[in-house]
Amino acid sequence: MRTHAFDRDMELGMRLSRSTARTWRFRARPYGADGYAATLREVRRYDVTDVADRISTPLLITDPEGEQFWPGQSRRLAALTPGVSTLVPFTAAEGADGHCQPLARALTEQRVFDWLDGYLRG
Repeated sequence: MRTHAFDRDMELGMRLSRSTARTWRFRARPYGADGYAATLREVRRYDVTDVADRISTPLLITDPEGEQFWPGQSRRLAALTPGVSTLVPFTAAEGADGHCQPLARALTEQRVFDWLDGYLRG
């Protein structure tokens, strides 16, 4: 019954904002679930905690100050993959805070390419 009530209330909320509904559809599409609650259940399945120790590919993990969607997640992933991960902080002082550093794309690209350059050179 909770799922039904949640889906009903979400549907009502989506009717109040076309842009929110459009964003939800775009973000939910990859999960292929029917309904709001089912989509959120699918999202929760994406958890690498139990398999992170098997990751062997080098990882560059960006860590923007003020991450609004998943605060602390970058540091947690780096802690789970210490042998293969590089954690790269981005700060508000650099104008590079917030999810995906939207106001500092050039700085982000520079750090990613510098990391790739170092990695590919061995």
